[in-house]
Amino acid sequence: MRSQVILPISGPIAPIVVLYGSAFCAAVYIIRKVFFPAKKHQLPLPPGPKGLPILGNVSDLPPKGLPEWEHWAKHKDLYGPISSVTVLGQTIILLHDIDMAIELLEKRSVKFSSRPSMVFPKMCGYEHEMGILSYDRYHRQTRKLAAGQIGSTASIKQFHSLIELQTRRFVSQTLDNPDKLLENLQIQAASIILEILFGYNVNPNGRDPLVTLANKFMAEFGEAIVAGAWIVDMIPWLRFVPDWMPGTGFKKIAREYTQTYQDCMNIPYAFTEHHRRYKPSYISKLLDTNPDEAEVELIKNSAASLYGGGADTTVASIGFFFLAMTLFPDIQVKAREEIDRVTGGFGSRLPTLQDRPDLPYVEAVVKETMRWIPIAPLCVPHTSDEEDEFRGYRIPKGTIVVPSIAWFSQDPTVYSEPHLFKPERFLGPNPERDPYTFCFGFGRRVCPGRRLADASVFITLAQCLATFEIKKPIDPKTGMPIERVVGATPGLVTHPTTYHFNITPRSDGHAALARAVETEHPYGNLEDASLLKGNIRAYMEAI
Repeated sequence: MRSQVILPISGPIAPIVVLYGSAFCAAVYIIRKVFFPAKKHQLPLPPGPKGLPILGNVSDLPPKGLPEWEHWAKHKDLYGPISSVTVLGQTIILLHDIDMAIELLEKRSVKFSSRPSMVFPKMCGYEHEMGILSYDRYHRQTRKLAAGQIGSTASIKQFHSLIELQTRRFVSQTLDNPDKLLENLQIQAASIILEILFGYNVNPNGRDPLVTLANKFMAEFGEAIVAGAWIVDMIPWLRFVPDWMPGTGFKKIAREYTQTYQDCMNIPYAFTEHHRRYKPSYISKLLDTNPDEAEVELIKNSAASLYGGGADTTVASIGFFFLAMTLFPDIQVKAREEIDRVTGGFGSRLPTLQDRPDLPYVEAVVKETMRWIPIAPLCVPHTSDEEDEFRGYRIPKGTIVVPSIAWFSQDPTVYSEPHLFKPERFLGPNPERDPYTFCFGFGRRVCPGRRLADASVFITLAQCLATFEIKKPIDPKTGMPIERVVGATPGLVTHPTTYHFNITPRSDGHAALARAVETEHPYGNLEDASLLKGNIRAYMEAI
């Protein structure tokens, strides 16, 4: 994380915020008072902490290093299920009630389907990135492209064999290199999305340039769109001040992020454009329609959005699954019993996506993984397109609405013992709320790749449960297990604070079954990464 630009104003950036913020807001305050007097009998904003003159609730923003949802969760106890803060004139409403979120973001989706008009993401070139587009014609066209390829359960079926093959390779690689779990997960996730989108084969032996690029983009994108993290989002005119002025380091960072996003859009696309006969893909099918220049840009942006998101989110989900298995080992026993009944046991075969209807307990493990620690704890914020009234409170036009998905998953009035990993909560005659109703977002901004992510997570969990014993790592000095803690990183997409676990095969037979993929489906001609020559910029110049 680029901590030097993260608020609140407790470090060296504080004088900059006060200097620029005070000058700007003083001018706005005077103009509003003189030309736009307050209306009488206006409804109040939702409750929240009292702010400073002019600056508002700048000092109430999340401190660096703490997951943002944990900071905002305090508001529920202090102010109730709906609360607000105002920072330099920008209102942010925080929702800690799932029914309120559904009422606003789904039932009133006509008014609440836009994204915040944040300056810093635009400086990074993200204005056409699907996740932060305003709800307009361009956004609908972009989602339509995605929906045509991966927007339904039926459309995902065409990729089942690909997902299963890459999952088997992940299992085999993890048996050989369990200490490289994170790297193996990144290769698996990227292998699936890159082949679907671009017909590109990831190099499993070493660092692949497009996997590295996708991970870099998602890390930067996650930092760029955190509400309140960048001073220029609160004082927009700072983007025009000279680079040598104090507090303008964000401009250099924005240029770096812009280059990464441009690479994400152009390099995989260029690969497919020049090698499209190599293998059919999302891009190649769209190129066969002879798109014009505007349509090409639309295709590039839709693919880059899916490429970045698909390469990171499933990695985080499966990482938390491994963490849960070390803390709740009895889950593995129950899941294996079910899998063995379906597959024949004794290493007969690995489960497939066709087995899914016959694996209700594994299905419940997937749902509990999604609920236990949601990977997008605060979602991507929504914005109100017009002023509205909600339960006696005023929601001004342009308000940022932040639903706390992390709190929804931990609400003790919804989930019994929410801190425990209990797949049984989703079984039986009275199951608890399905986390799929909120973990992928709301309304017209629900994640377009959710069905692909769901299929990938299910088969990965099923094959890992069938093959592995997942335990706490062993301290080589003491020979004792190292205790794992439930830790999550801050940011748009949260990850476990560790990917280090003790992963071993259930038996020699299970290990042989997993490794059979290397002979049944050899990698063959892996020239895709070599075509990039290990230098993606050089590749662009060469073509």
